[in-house]
Amino acid sequence: MAKRVRSLEFGVWSESRETKNVNIRTLFCFFLLSSVFFLALSEAHSQEYSPIEARIVQFVRQIYSEDTDVQIKLNSIPKLKEKVKVKDMSLLKIPDLEGEGICLVELEGAGGKGKSVHVPFKVSMKRKLFVLRQQGKRGDVIRERDITIRETYLHGRGAEYPPSIDDVVGRALKKDVAINTIVTCQILEDPVVIKRGEIVDIVAENKEIIVQTKGRTVDKGKMGDMIRVRNMASGKEIQARVTANNAVTVEF
Repeated sequence: MAKRVRSLEFGVWSESRETKNVNIRTLFCFFLLSSVFFLALSEAHSQEYSPIEARIVQFVRQIYSEDTDVQIKLNSIPKLKEKVKVKDMSLLKIPDLEGEGICLVELEGAGGKGKSVHVPFKVSMKRKLFVLRQQGKRGDVIRERDITIRETYLHGRGAEYPPSIDDVVGRALKKDVAINTIVTCQILEDPVVIKRGEIVDIVAENKEIIVQTKGRTVDKGKMGDMIRVRNMASGKEIQARVTANNAVTVEF
């Protein structure tokens, strides 16, 4: 019985030692892989931006507000053989509508020797693009359910794209478009609010008096358009401005 106990104890001890060896090897592999990973990450970061490039990027980023998401790409920067430090930076060319600019960097090398370099860059700004879920026809009024939003980085200010959903919803299409069309300002227009032959209120007013009567439109019109309207009481045709879905205004 005693031998079995010693054998059992020995077996347990042997198994524990083997388990410890496995755990040690596992931990060693883990730390080795972690070191390789962080080394690779650090190397990738260093390849992306040198210390001088990182300072230039940070300098350019300060042009924009904190809530503006931008990406900055340095087009070229001279390779410097000696250790230098940045004395000063300034914008030789502020980013234009395409996001292109030039940074002037003043460097100081060994022995206080100065050098200036021009670093061209390009800025991309994160923007929301509005995309049509389905095809549309000319004159269709866009509703909120008709669009989906996608985010991307664009060079420059992207003035051709509507800045907010309020600038899209309620507008009409200038032409027929396919599904998944990105909405631009060029394909949008104000919708027609009064059709040809529609009966509307004619409001004639000045500073002292307001007169209202009924009329029938000769032209169709958008909000703010000048259209022809025939007074139903007199039969006289007049020019009036569209001021509501069912009303036009004449000033006298």
